[in-house]
Amino acid sequence: MGFLTIAAMFGTYFVSKWFDNETVTIVSVSSVGVAIFTIGSFVVRGFEKVAEANVLKSEFISIISHQLCTPLSAIRWNLEIFESEQEKRGAFSEKERNFLSNIGKANTKMLKLVSDLLEVVRIDQGKTVFKIEDVDLAQLARDVIEELEHLRVQKNIKIVEMFDVELPRVKVDAGKMKVVLENIIGNALKYSQDGQEVAVAIKYRGEEVTVIVRDKGVGIPRHQHSQIFEKFFRSSNSSKYRTEGVGIGLYLVKAILKHFDGRVWFESEEGEGSTFYVSLPVK
Repeated sequence: MGFLTIAAMFGTYFVSKWFDNETVTIVSVSSVGVAIFTIGSFVVRGFEKVAEANVLKSEFISIISHQLCTPLSAIRWNLEIFESEQEKRGAFSEKERNFLSNIGKANTKMLKLVSDLLEVVRIDQGKTVFKIEDVDLAQLARDVIEELEHLRVQKNIKIVEMFDVELPRVKVDAGKMKVVLENIIGNALKYSQDGQEVAVAIKYRGEEVTVIVRDKGVGIPRHQHSQIFEKFFRSSNSSKYRTEGVGIGLYLVKAILKHFDGRVWFESEEGEGSTFYVSLPVK
């Protein structure tokens, strides 16, 4: 619209110079004004439709996520009660235990997905609540690594921890920061090949504490680097390697870190792996 307006201004100027006639000048200026107004109306209407569609999409995700959360939670609670009761009687065979374990893992995965979708909606609507506290980032990272142990064992990946000895505590929401670390470290494990190594480092430099997660996995195509933090975006090689996810993890990471005055960036080459950096101020 800006370029169109400038072009129209120059156009009417040259028309008035070429035709020394007030009627021609008035008609040309009026025509250009009507054209700009008409095009502008279409553009504004288009933006309004996009905004409306975005609101409807967020509301749809919110409603579906809430509706899914109740039955999934009920499945988890009933499964835990059932396992507890049956374990007391010693009534499970090894095969039955495996079945129940698979049900539990699938249920946990679905609950996490629903929780992430709800968090995306809350962030988009500006309704996220943050509880800021002093957090031991190294201990939080160890907790996350321990929770991702099943994924590490499944792919036979070695995790190397390199934490500075004296790390200051950072002021963040522990729960939200855990989501950040789960996504960064979890992605490194998911996109690594079996038997590879993932390095997790925490360094204190100047006024910042930086978490560095390095893998030697599939990497990110260079032409898609600018899109990696977009909502629901997945790189073109994710389907090739059949990795799970819906493309909201890194979007959540960037959105959450904004509230802590933190930063996230990365270096990656397709086929050579990726290194993600999460930096937090110490203040």
